[in-house]
Amino acid sequence: MTGGVLRLDPVERLSVQVTLHPGGTVFSVLKDVFRAPPERVPAQWRTALRMAVPTRALDAVRPVFAQGGCYMPDGLALIADLTTSNLAEVGAGLRALDPHRAAAEVSAYYDGAPPPAWRGLVDDPRGFLTAYALVVDAVAQALAPRWRRAEPLLSRETERVGAAVVTGAVDALLGTLPAPVRYQEGRMLLTHRCGIEALAGRPLVLMPLVAGYSSGMYGVDRDDAVWFAYPVPGLGHLATTGTPGDAAPPDGDPLGLVLGPVRSQILRRLPYRPTLGGLSRELSLSPSTLTYHCDQLAAAGLLHRERQGRQVVVTATPRGTALTELLADTRDD
Repeated sequence: MTGGVLRLDPVERLSVQVTLHPGGTVFSVLKDVFRAPPERVPAQWRTALRMAVPTRALDAVRPVFAQGGCYMPDGLALIADLTTSNLAEVGAGLRALDPHRAAAEVSAYYDGAPPPAWRGLVDDPRGFLTAYALVVDAVAQALAPRWRRAEPLLSRETERVGAAVVTGAVDALLGTLPAPVRYQEGRMLLTHRCGIEALAGRPLVLMPLVAGYSSGMYGVDRDDAVWFAYPVPGLGHLATTGTPGDAAPPDGDPLGLVLGPVRSQILRRLPYRPTLGGLSRELSLSPSTLTYHCDQLAAAGLLHRERQGRQVVVTATPRGTALTELLADTRDD
């Protein structure tokens, strides 16, 4: 495996938090708009954002976003303070950075020989950060209406994380996180090597993004937290219609709230020992989509697949059964 592995603390001792931090969204959008490959920010958003950014300021920072590397200090990734929740404060946080310290941090990471994309910061730290702050201010202002429209989705995600924490379903929650991370039996599998092997008591901070459908980031080298950023569920409907989608499970369905509607439906059918083919037909899911969701549930230790002749039978593990019973549908109570 070429990526990294982060060992988590035992699930019962994990501290999981959610932050509605807008800096991750602004940075993720900047990555998409000004570099390839895109992370599927809707075309109309991309065009509006490009028109909103001052050209000269953009030219100064474009090389950093056009590069293919994954390194970015948290301050320049706009998430130095994980408690920020005001979109208008993102640029202020960037202006509070010490320009020369930021340049020294980048230079040290590359052993004193940063690649050409970083020459603007290294050669003129104050000028680079001034231009970057102008770009961030313009993007934040352009994103403000979409951020406001996404507030119901962000509130719903906060509720989902909270429900998983109070019901002891944190491992199931982590199994729903998309790339560039993947949960597997007490570990987070990371796209890139990180040099950090264990959570070591730090809180795990989840950061939903109002950005591209495939956007995602993580940071594991802070002393105070490990954070994972991912597209807020329901974002696709917001992008196409301008209003949040009806992605919430019905009232009284805590299992659907924690796992999402598809995975909760899969888990509820497992007492009947369905085959993969039968589940695919019953839930109107393509085989590849069903396999993806089953992979995530298996990684969370909630289901087991066993080949029996020409069929694959799917059953719940003891943990899967316990979670289903704990988060039983209460609508008929």
